[in-house]
Amino acid sequence: MKCKLFLTTLIGLAGASHASSAADASWVAVGALENGISPYCAGGQFPGPEWIAQADGQVDIKGNTLTYTSTSRAPNRSFTADLKALQPDGSGIVVGKDDRNSEFYLTFDPGSGARPFHMTSSINSCRRVYTPRT
Repeated sequence: MKCKLFLTTLIGLAGASHASSAADASWVAVGALENGISPYCAGGQFPGPEWIAQADGQVDIKGNTLTYTSTSRAPNRSFTADLKALQPDGSGIVVGKDDRNSEFYLTFDPGSGARPFHMTSSINSCRRVYTPRT
């Protein structure tokens, strides 16, 4: 009987370690160049509107998937990222691909639900922060 209880507990703990740390959430976010000063993002080769202009959009987290859908005319870039690599406290860096199949990195501080996160380009050193709209 003790062995059965031990195995049941062990199986339960193993399953719990794979449980999603991200809670489902939705919010409106505003994305802007992190320091708002360099359209060339510290030496990047292009000052495209996707990095210079403010971007409004909808953030949805369902399970371990974050989807950002742009509602701005320009920049109008949407992206999806798998959040499985985040730490149990919600912090960490994940790799994603945008609607043009370009790779980027999202950085999260600890927490869950509506909170700021940073996006860094894989092409240059541009970094945007997406902040929940209040």
